Amino acid sequence: AQARSKRVCSVDKANVLESSRLWRETVQEVAKRYPEVETEHMFIDNAAMQLIKDPKRFDVVLTANLFGDILTDEASQIAGSMGMLASASVGDKVGL
Repeated sequence: AQARSKRVCSVDKANVLESSRLWRETVQEVAKRYPEVETEHMFIDNAAMQLIKDPKRFDVVLTANLFGDILTDEASQIAGSMGMLASASVGDKVGL
């Protein structure tokens, strides 16, 4: 995000899931280290709708694997093929 539009959209379900509340808190803590990057939080259901309605509003989407799988499959229809999308699964020691 720093080298692109300086925008990150964090997608979660913090209004329902405890794990998503922890996700959001963690993203907010990390975001403090990058004040030049705008961080937006969005619930997964709204993000899925907004991705179809206005895909250009997104640049970098940060989310857990569960929601990322859904959003990338949905976005593949905008791009034309699942093989056209970039995605990554990144952990502390391993990235795929």
